[in-house]
Amino acid sequence: MPEKDRAAREDDGVRLLADARRPWREKHSDVHVLEDVRLLPPAQALSRRSASSGLVLVGRSQRGPGPALGALLTEALCPVAVVPT
Repeated sequence: MPEKDRAAREDDGVRLLADARRPWREKHSDVHVLEDVRLLPPAQALSRRSASSGLVLVGRSQRGPGPALGALLTEALCPVAVVPT
C-alpha cells in the first residue's frame, strides 16, 4: 500500500477510535487508555502491544470467540480480559 494511502487509513482509524471512545473517556477520565491504530491483523497488533501493557481488553461477539481472539489468548504477554459486546 502506498505510504500516502496508509497514512490516510491510519488517520481515519484514529478518528473513528477517538469518536467511539469519547463518551467513555468523559465518564472515566481517571482511566489511562492508549489509543493506538495499527494496520495489522487484530491478533498480531494486540499481541505486539501486550508486551508493554498491563491489560488487553477485548470484546467478544455473541457468536463466540473467533480465531483472532484464540491467537491473542495464546500469544499475549499480559493478562487479557474478554467481555461480551
